Amino acid sequence: MSTLLDERIGGKRMVIGIYTAIVALAAVFGAMVGLVLPAKANAPETAGFGPFVFEINPLNFALYGAINIALVLGALILLMSAVSNRYPDA
Repeated sequence: MSTLLDERIGGKRMVIGIYTAIVALAAVFGAMVGLVLPAKANAPETAGFGPFVFEINPLNFALYGAINIALVLGALILLMSAVSNRYPDA
């Protein structure tokens, strides 16, 4: 029985590790876009997300990418966790 518990904990740690890596990668890509976009001709100086308007720079786009991916992917992981808890044999 303890081996099943150890595998289960290992799986959760793996999902959290992959989730963290994907969010960090989204932040890096966002920073790269924020670095390249202002150098383009006719590029806007500000961007918006709903009621929030922010200046286009690497830090803002890194935060934008990381927060969006974290929220969307986090919601999907929570949904998957809820379904797996409800139907453990599926």
